[in-house]
Amino acid sequence: WTTDSFLAWEDRQEGKYEFDGRKVIPMTGGSVAHQVLVFNLLVVLGRLLAGRPFLPLHEMRLRIGSRIRYPDVVVVATPLDQTTRTLTDAVAIFEVLSDDNAVNDRVIKLIEYAEVPSARCYVLLEQTAVATTLFRREPGGAWIASAHTDGGLVLPRLDITLPLGDLYQGLTFAAQGA
Repeated sequence: WTTDSFLAWEDRQEGKYEFDGRKVIPMTGGSVAHQVLVFNLLVVLGRLLAGRPFLPLHEMRLRIGSRIRYPDVVVVATPLDQTTRTLTDAVAIFEVLSDDNAVNDRVIKLIEYAEVPSARCYVLLEQTAVATTLFRREPGGAWIASAHTDGGLVLPRLDITLPLGDLYQGLTFAAQGA
């Protein structure tokens, strides 16, 4: 496979697939918690970014060199051609973690997303507890990680604060240590 042959093939498929530069990876459906987090994130981002030159998008194809990924949510700078099917840049990238993708999202995609030219933050959202990991960076710099379990998440370059309570609204979790 080349990246271009993969993209031509995927455009003819019913489902979505990622491409790691060597092999095709089928995308699977997420849990209810995953869907709630993505929905809440899109609503909150839409509200906070209204009237600003940024657009939150859900499951848009992102090309990173020879690889194709489908982050759960990305924020891109606008304007953006409405016919675009494959992004090549994003300001913020969000992934909701699950048992079957956590290592890939925490390690492989962290390295890959560092190659996205304008990416200033990469956010991992846990779906089993109110907990996020924010990786932020200055242009060309290394990722700096911080963990968040309450309050808000300040996103660099976007100059917004995501209230974690709003992101996790509608979800309940077992008491910690119980």
